[in-house]
Amino acid sequence: MINDVELLQDICESSEMGRDSIMHVIKLTDDPGFRKTLETQLTEFANMYDTADKMLQERGSRPSSIGPVAKAASYVTATMKTLKENTPSCIAEMMIQGSTMGITKLTRQLNEYDGSDDSAARLAQKQLKTEQANIDEMKKFL
Repeated sequence: MINDVELLQDICESSEMGRDSIMHVIKLTDDPGFRKTLETQLTEFANMYDTADKMLQERGSRPSSIGPVAKAASYVTATMKTLKENTPSCIAEMMIQGSTMGITKLTRQLNEYDGSDDSAARLAQKQLKTEQANIDEMKKFL
C-alpha cells in the first residue's frame, strides 16, 4: 500500500520527468503554436512539482528525484527519435507516450493508496486530469 508521502513523491517524479522531457524537446521545434503548447505544459508540470514538494515539506519529507539512469534513458530515447524526425507530430507522439506512462503509473499508485490525506489524493487526481488534457492538446499536432 502507498502512503501520503509516497504518493506525493510519485507526483514529484512524474512532474519532474514531464518537465525535463519538455525542456529537452522544446529546443527542437520552431513551430510557434507547438512551442506555446509545450511552454504551457512545462509551467503546469513545474507548478505540480512545486505543490507536491511543499506538501512533502509540510510532512517533514523531500521529493525523491528520478534516478540518473532513468533520466539518461529518457534523454537518449528522445534524442534518437528526434534525430530522424523532429516535427511537431513526432514530438507530440513522444509526449503522448510519456503522458500515457505517467497516467498508468499514477493510476496504479492511487489504486494502492491507503493514506488519510484527501489533499494528496486530490493532487494526484489533478495530475491525472492534467496529463489527460496534455494528451488531448498533443493530439492536435499529430
